[in-house]
Amino acid sequence: MKKIKLYLVGLLFPALLSLAHASELPAPETYAGRAEAEAFVEDMAQRGLDADWVRQTLGQAEKLETVRRMFRPLAGGQRKNWQAYRERFVEPARTGAGRAFMQQHAEVLTRASNQFGVPVEVIVGIIGVETYYGRITGNHRVVDALATLAFDYPPEAARDRSAYFREQLAEFFAWCAKEQCQPLELRGSYAGAMGIPQFMPGNIHLFGTDFDGDGRIDLNNPVDAIGSVARFLARHGWVRELEPVFPVSVEQAQLGPLLAPDILPTFTPERLALHGAQALAELPPREVYALVELQNGEAASEYLLGSRNFFVLTRYNRSSYYAMAVLHLGQAVTASEAAAAAASQPEGKAATCVQC
Repeated sequence: MKKIKLYLVGLLFPALLSLAHASELPAPETYAGRAEAEAFVEDMAQRGLDADWVRQTLGQAEKLETVRRMFRPLAGGQRKNWQAYRERFVEPARTGAGRAFMQQHAEVLTRASNQFGVPVEVIVGIIGVETYYGRITGNHRVVDALATLAFDYPPEAARDRSAYFREQLAEFFAWCAKEQCQPLELRGSYAGAMGIPQFMPGNIHLFGTDFDGDGRIDLNNPVDAIGSVARFLARHGWVRELEPVFPVSVEQAQLGPLLAPDILPTFTPERLALHGAQALAELPPREVYALVELQNGEAASEYLLGSRNFFVLTRYNRSSYYAMAVLHLGQAVTASEAAAAAASQPEGKAATCVQC
């Protein structure tokens, strides 16, 4: 019996110690009673929302230091690494998940592509990079993340974006009121993005699409997510049948003036040639392009020409590395699907795929 008691004590002691330690932790800091939060409540009331509901909900929102850390500047002086970034997304497991997603939603992807003019591989690439085809949609309470960034944006960040996040918090409350959802139950990224396509609350209102026709926009529904991604790109100026990137040689190029506009398409083919950049593929003549640099750590940078469609991709996430990862993942998925379709066909019979 003594041995049994000692055994039970051994089992219970760590749990009791953990509880004792938890009781010593400070209570989470909330936004109840904060002057900025009360001013926000008054603004929401002027927009027609129930002030008591907003106040009660916001009073339970917690300040998250983990979120604030994500917006603090990184240590300077280090070059980015495109190849390392690419490997995070273009790898066999994610490509396989993309193939399964493409097969399951082939009809919806084709319909979205036809309606909005965005290639299937681009839609598939975005959803794969954003959330691994819906597997990773974020585990932060959205109201916590948005309130933290609205009222406690880190002052050491490169620029103050608190006004942007206050508006996103307002859009979040407005959307919850419209959809009659529970704001304290919704989870998303550390920036407050939600669902399979990781839309910020304001983008749900502007670009969200009820693509399955059930009367509501549900971004955890793959059908609505697909339509919403395609609509977002179309509304930002996606041009049908214009390639996003083109190969280029910069051996004789004047990199300074060519890189000065960053990823904003600025140069006609004639101006590119004038600065020594040699396109390695035929460029549509009445378009403008940006010279995009992709750093590779200590190795040499890679360069490409980005069209207006490349710039549109960076409206989803303002990074040329992100846009390239989307393109490469989408191409890998569609190539894998096409190869599998070809291998499954009897000899001499043409294969078909969703992208064809």
